[in-house]
Amino acid sequence: MSQLNITRREYRQSYEKHYLLYCRTEGLNLSPASRRLLLFYSVECGLKSLILKQIGKNNFEDLKKYSENKKKKLHGHDIKAMAEEIGIIQKYTLKKIRLKESGGYVLPEQYNQLWRYGAAAEKEEENREEATLRRIAEYIAVH
Repeated sequence: MSQLNITRREYRQSYEKHYLLYCRTEGLNLSPASRRLLLFYSVECGLKSLILKQIGKNNFEDLKKYSENKKKKLHGHDIKAMAEEIGIIQKYTLKKIRLKESGGYVLPEQYNQLWRYGAAAEKEEENREEATLRRIAEYIAVH
């Protein structure tokens, strides 16, 4: 199955829709992992939209070609690579999150898996990364 050829506008709309839902669910008795998953995907979509804008392109196929030509991981889930591409990684540092059970860790490109599957992780580190993702989402909102 091939990837949908999402447009820059659709990425932006997806960012807005998911971030709005994330914000509206604050304070409700919902799974923190589910809320964080919404935040992750909103940031991913928003960053892809900004990258497409920055390179003067319009859709996923353009992003994929650009990503492959530059030997970067911009067309997947690597939000750290996307933040680096936009030039904001120094201000919004994304770090790994330690897992409680295995002693391993989760990289920023795997946050979506952590929160989708609900693995036990260090809560302070999850909170720290959620705060960073929120700040990135706020950056996206004005750019």
